[in-house]
Amino acid sequence: MNKQAVAVIGLGRFGATVAKTLSAQGHEVLGVDINEETVQRISPYVTHAVVADTSDEDALRALSLNQFDDVVIGIGDNVQGNLMTAMLVKEIGAKYIVAKAQSTLQGRLLEKIGVDLVIYPESDMALRVAQMLVREHVIDYLQLSKDIGLVEMETPAFLQGKTLIEANIRAKYNVNVVAIKRDNDVLAPPDPNDPLRGTDTLMIIGRDPDITRLEEGK
Repeated sequence: MNKQAVAVIGLGRFGATVAKTLSAQGHEVLGVDINEETVQRISPYVTHAVVADTSDEDALRALSLNQFDDVVIGIGDNVQGNLMTAMLVKEIGAKYIVAKAQSTLQGRLLEKIGVDLVIYPESDMALRVAQMLVREHVIDYLQLSKDIGLVEMETPAFLQGKTLIEANIRAKYNVNVVAIKRDNDVLAPPDPNDPLRGTDTLMIIGRDPDITRLEEGK
């Protein structure tokens, strides 16, 4: 894993979690927030922590964000601050920008500004929970596009003991098994000649209706 330099702007629940997680993984993390107490709380967990109003162009330029690999904008309730910061970060020449949005309209504005990846934390989590509740074998779910998902699924009983070649999952269900979690290992790509075990977790990419057919064995 290559060490990255990441700036996280806005250290609420979302931003603080991103900053702490990246720092714990060994990356260089700059945490930025307008609130001094918030910055003090995050300071022990990140490489650097700075108090700054990132809607102020001079204050933002002083952070030299164009030298970071990624900039994450986690500003939440202040929509104007979120959009202004994104615009200025883009103008400064940040290499890759990720921004949090609370609505589709806000997300569209961020995309027009030039943000590389827009995150909708609440709606994304709601979708994951809903999918996990209604799908018998699903452990986790990530929506990749309008109708395509990445699913972590327990191995259905009808697949146990079969190899991927024997199961012919791609041809029958139009989905791809991209990895298998087995014990403490992730087998990627999986061995197509290795029989699936009941304790395996399958990581599958496909259209939602096809994933459902696989679950049901139809």
